[in-house]
Amino acid sequence: MVIDRVFAEGDTAKGFPLIARYALVKQDGPAPTRVAFTVSKKRLRKAVDRNMTKRWMREMWRLHRSSFEATLPPDQQCAVVLIFVGKGLPSADEVERGMVKLLSRMTTAASENE
Repeated sequence: MVIDRVFAEGDTAKGFPLIARYALVKQDGPAPTRVAFTVSKKRLRKAVDRNMTKRWMREMWRLHRSSFEATLPPDQQCAVVLIFVGKGLPSADEVERGMVKLLSRMTTAASENE
């Protein structure tokens, strides 16, 4: 239900090899964000590669999310879907560069909407 709303009404931010779809939703729990990670079988055929990529995405989100979460209104939560769109297995550095770029664009967009 929340994911449907993110894709129907949400905004998009890009930071190759990642794309984020995100939307502000009603507060549902103590966390400021709700995050889903997805890697298509079309992009990475082996499950081991998809799982490694998602693991890197989760770790880079954990390390760099604080700047984005600080800009969110206290009474709302942000639902985020992070999608891997690269071709081939990325390195951790590529995922980190994409995540930093993506989060800076999301932070800029969130601060402009206030």
